[in-house]
Amino acid sequence: MRRGRGMLPSMANEARTGGVAFRSKYHRLLDGDHEYLLLEFHEPLPSGHQPVALGDTWLAERRLRDFAQDHFNLRTLRELVHTYALGRSFEPVTQDEVVRQVATLISRGQLRLARAPLPMVPGVVPPLEKKPDSSAPAPEEEKLRLMLQVVDDVTEDPIADLELRLTLPDGSEQKAKTDEDGHIEVSNLPQGRVKVAAAIEGATLKETLAFVKAGILPAMQPVGKTRRRRKKGVSGRFLARLVSHKVADGETLESIAETYETTVDALAQFNWGTTDPEKIQSHLLIDVGCTLKDDSGKFVLSSEDDPGLIYIPRPLEMDWVPLEQRHIWRVKKLPEPRLYLFSA
Repeated sequence: MRRGRGMLPSMANEARTGGVAFRSKYHRLLDGDHEYLLLEFHEPLPSGHQPVALGDTWLAERRLRDFAQDHFNLRTLRELVHTYALGRSFEPVTQDEVVRQVATLISRGQLRLARAPLPMVPGVVPPLEKKPDSSAPAPEEEKLRLMLQVVDDVTEDPIADLELRLTLPDGSEQKAKTDEDGHIEVSNLPQGRVKVAAAIEGATLKETLAFVKAGILPAMQPVGKTRRRRKKGVSGRFLARLVSHKVADGETLESIAETYETTVDALAQFNWGTTDPEKIQSHLLIDVGCTLKDDSGKFVLSSEDDPGLIYIPRPLEMDWVPLEQRHIWRVKKLPEPRLYLFSA
């Protein structure tokens, strides 16, 4: 079935998929018999689809130019540009500008490309895949890089000597430490994704940094721009997702430990670096701000305690980290510094 000039992109997709109506929130691109989806970073990969690595902005632009040769693909890309407020609907946008802006969205990690499986239409035999010529040398697979930087969320100072565990696309594992600029870079990786995790065995609050958020930096820095050397920021041996638990009336260390499926000793060891009952009482006064005592003279937790916080560590695992993108992780030190501390 041929597409008419007045057909909308959704009608065009319907016409080129055998007349089967298929509505989807995804942005679709067609290349011959193959269909591709442009997904937002947080959207899961649909079943049967394969991620397509586009690398940096230049490589993404080259691939998108191929798609833009089709009028209806170009219309889809234009819709994306206006959806992300990169252009105004009443202003014309050239094909090159559309391709460049969508490529920027991909390089920043806001969008990613996935290839859909070939549809099975009743009565139609799918095209046979060409068998590789055994006599011809196999094409060399492009090697990619993992690029990650860890910085302080407030000062943007780099975090050095922070050890992370990497699970590479081939399934192998290795450890890596951030350098003095907070960078980890691993080269010569096959296409795929990397799982990045941080160990918290033996961690204490004093040595732990709290994960705040992850982002994507522009693929390339402006040529000739010199980066100002920053001083080393906060330091820490461990990185974790920290839960800040505000104590309430009637709670005990035992009940809090049970809520988070841990033990009182593990809770005390992480927060205060000790399991000694007398030292724990001192930390409840100084760090938690307890003021009430029971009949035996021990501090009890109350909603009036200031700051009244106990921290619970949770493992940090990022299971989908694309290659050839400059990832930045922001962290901070907890608890926040207190300007004034009065003793009882």
